[in-house]
Amino acid sequence: YCLEKEDPSHYLLCDVIGQTGADHQWRRECFRVVGDQERPLVLQALWKPKDGFSRRFEIQRRRSVEEQRAQDTDTVTA
Repeated sequence: YCLEKEDPSHYLLCDVIGQTGADHQWRRECFRVVGDQERPLVLQALWKPKDGFSRRFEIQRRRSVEEQRAQDTDTVTA
């Protein structure tokens, strides 16, 4: 992936569900971080998204995921 001397702990593997729109751009509906003990190929084989959606794995920066989670935090009912 052309990453030189990057610290792997700065990245997370994410399980992403979304769909490609009419403009051929990927639109993410939801995502979750894949746990260290999970097996992505087993996950992929056992679960399929509903019609019209696709599933893919993405490597994302940990900081970006943490920022996204902070934005999604429910502060109203908490």
